[in-house]
Amino acid sequence: MAFYGSYLHSLDEKGRVAVPARFREALLGGVVTKGPGYALVMYPRSYWDQLVGERTYSDVADPDYRDYLFHFFSSTQQINWDAQGRLLLAPQLRDHAELSRNTVFVGMNQAVEVYSEERFAERSKRLEPEAWERIRERAAEVIGQGRGPAANLGADQ
Repeated sequence: MAFYGSYLHSLDEKGRVAVPARFREALLGGVVTKGPGYALVMYPRSYWDQLVGERTYSDVADPDYRDYLFHFFSSTQQINWDAQGRLLLAPQLRDHAELSRNTVFVGMNQAVEVYSEERFAERSKRLEPEAWERIRERAAEVIGQGRGPAANLGADQ
């Protein structure tokens, strides 16, 4: 399933937030963890398993890589919800994303990013044409270098 769109939901006083109905079936049993910046990232189980297989631990690995693994795995929690479709987010996840009231779920193809309403507004600012082109060219470079599952797509796609 490709995740897309953005959905605003309220975080309650206990740290629970309703997962958008269109995302629930695919995310059940997956994980949520800290993402880049102030985001959380929700992965469906099948995609998480793929990512885990690509991120192996070694006690002699580069310290930056081990720090990355630490942040990637240390706050990960399984995605389950109550009868109302609410997910209880761990305090360290809420703190990382600065979630306090309104939460925005953003479909990002294979995953869902979760932001506070304020951080979402910052990310959503209009890109000027020059910035859009620079970002598009960089994305094409990354795809062309074989990073990620979309590596077999051409830079023109």
